[in-house]
Amino acid sequence: MTKKVLITGANRGIGFETARQLAHQGWYVLLGVRNTQRGQAALAKFNAENLSNIELIHIDLNELDTIAEAANDVKHHHPDLKVVVNNAGIAGDMDKRPLDFSVKELDDLMKVDVEGNFEMIKQFTPILKKNHGKIVCVTIPTIINNFFKPFGYLTSKSALNTMIKLIGNDFKQNHIPVQVFGVIPGGVTTDLNDHMGGWMMHSVEEGGQIIAATVNDSHNHQGKVINRMGVVSLGAKHVWSKIKPNRN
Repeated sequence: MTKKVLITGANRGIGFETARQLAHQGWYVLLGVRNTQRGQAALAKFNAENLSNIELIHIDLNELDTIAEAANDVKHHHPDLKVVVNNAGIAGDMDKRPLDFSVKELDDLMKVDVEGNFEMIKQFTPILKKNHGKIVCVTIPTIINNFFKPFGYLTSKSALNTMIKLIGNDFKQNHIPVQVFGVIPGGVTTDLNDHMGGWMMHSVEEGGQIIAATVNDSHNHQGKVINRMGVVSLGAKHVWSKIKPNRN
């Protein structure tokens, strides 16, 4: 039986690559996109790889009605949905100091990164309940340091991480058979961060591999935010890249 997964923000970046890898592994992928025109362009790329097990579905985390409509569509056409990957999110201005933010800018971040994810969990839990499914929320570490301190992004993701833990704990206590947890893939070079580079950054292919592996993971991560940054392997790869050119 073909397993089905819905991925939000899947027309580019980590979401696109996760969809591509899972589709190649035989999953049927519901490609959640905010902009249907861009979604069609993404679909054309999948078709070029002879991937026909992918279907577009309109979901805009800024418009909660689209989430309810998508859940209703899935309920009738894909009631066997197994996994939801909450990948869509926004980072805001990552260089602004805290008090340079406006309330409107913070509100925009919270609407997508927190309220949008909350509505996804709320709308899709009844479907996933029947299938003992799981909801994987792509997130970031929220420990403050002097190297990575985007105020708005960290503020919204901190709220998301807390929400994940609280919902997961509630589901565990009330025996709701849906896992809700977060995964931290670490830094991934995408449009979101203006293609930031550096030895601690994963390629988008590596980022997609991390999320795809988490989807396939059979362990129970209920209410946890799991770290899959792979700093040790990134460090080894960096060292090897320095050594390799000098080898005869």
